[in-house]
Amino acid sequence: MSYVQQKIQIHLNFTRTNILAYLSGNIDVENDKINQWDQLFRSIVKDINLENKTCLITGANGSVGLELTRCLSLRDCNVLMACRNIYKATRDTKDFCEKSERLSFYDLNLASLLSVKECANRIRRNEKKIDIVILNAATFGIPWSLTEDTLETTFQVNCLSQYYLLLLLSTTLAPDARVVFTSAESHRNIKWPNKDMPIPNVDDLSLPKYEYTSIKSYNISKLCGILLVHYLSDHWSSTERSVFCAHPGSFIRTGLCRNWWFYEMLYFAMLPFTKSIVQGASTIIYCATSPELKGSTAAYFKDCKPCDESDLAKNFCMSYRVHDLIIEILRERVTDFDNILSDFKSTSSKTV
Repeated sequence: MSYVQQKIQIHLNFTRTNILAYLSGNIDVENDKINQWDQLFRSIVKDINLENKTCLITGANGSVGLELTRCLSLRDCNVLMACRNIYKATRDTKDFCEKSERLSFYDLNLASLLSVKECANRIRRNEKKIDIVILNAATFGIPWSLTEDTLETTFQVNCLSQYYLLLLLSTTLAPDARVVFTSAESHRNIKWPNKDMPIPNVDDLSLPKYEYTSIKSYNISKLCGILLVHYLSDHWSSTERSVFCAHPGSFIRTGLCRNWWFYEMLYFAMLPFTKSIVQGASTIIYCATSPELKGSTAAYFKDCKPCDESDLAKNFCMSYRVHDLIIEILRERVTDFDNILSDFKSTSSKTV
């Protein structure tokens, strides 16, 4: 166990003790203890020099995304903020990010494959290389709907469009680039295969209305993200690129809960057990920047420690199946997709 992981475990144990005391009425949850947490997690990148590094973050103006942006830019990383509302992103970072000169803004609507391609084209024109990619954007708790690409919205936004963005930028990635998928422990709730579905098909990823619940679709999107991590680690096995999954924590009050009143109520009920936004960003930051992970790949992290994902999420054959399904979906909707795929396949070599 590394020094950072030891310190985090100490604070986790301390927090659990105080939660029990809080529930029993013996103490109040004090703000200075929360600040100790926040100081600890900010220290993860304290001695890391990210000058001349470039990081792309999707969902960068959301709660966790904004903290990721602030933390990385403070270490002199150039941050590409890919988000749906550029005006809001500019406004939010003006006072929140001390080094706003390190930020660039890219309009990205993940519910539109055309918008994803236009965003990727702008990034390729402006950036020579990308050292870190954090696929952080997500939606949750919305009614069933189809995007302009005739795909279920949660799946397209949380998984497919962000993977498409990564494919489009694959030749812009640095030789030793790191890719981090923001994940969720709830991926464990998906059980494939079953007697009615020996292998997943398109409708098992992009759910039809009669199959849809917001939680189920969200969990599927997070499971697919982990499976794609395993596919990418195999694809890049002959390179120095690495790819990780990071679970920020459960019941963090982010923008995800804005679409569902029940989640808001659940958050308040679970308040003593929750993490702050800073704490939620910590594992993602650790995966994106820690020198301790050099030479590692295809790992799922929780509380800045490797953790076993579900057996299904580790299924190597399933990782290829999900990748192939996504390629099939994209090929049907994107013109000239075979050229994009050819460029992506070329990144499996160290010469890229």
